[in-house]
Amino acid sequence: MHYLALDIGKRRTGMAFVSEETAVPVALDTVEHRTVQELVQSVALRSQEKGVHTVLCGLPLLPSGEEGEQCRYVRSVAVALQKCGLSVLFLDERYSTPQGSDFDGDAFAACQLLLTFLDQQKR
Repeated sequence: MHYLALDIGKRRTGMAFVSEETAVPVALDTVEHRTVQELVQSVALRSQEKGVHTVLCGLPLLPSGEEGEQCRYVRSVAVALQKCGLSVLFLDERYSTPQGSDFDGDAFAACQLLLTFLDQQKR
């Protein structure tokens, strides 16, 4: 099975891919988008290219564990992805995006989501 992970932002979304056979997450391009539709089109295309049927969406919970405005946005993207025929799973992504680094933090965060997911599957 193949998975695509998303670190969803309102203007930029990091993507990463993993195949269960290799279990090695690969950072993909960070997508620039202005609307949910633009993002969903990019994710649907990449999912088709990679043979992905399940998308992992990072859920940016507040430090208290509650859902805020950004979580509502992520959930709206998830609904649109489901309408495209993709299965969607959510993972807590608090503190997954590194600060002040020279590499693509959004794609790195998506890789971290995949590593967490794979670790949970082993249990």
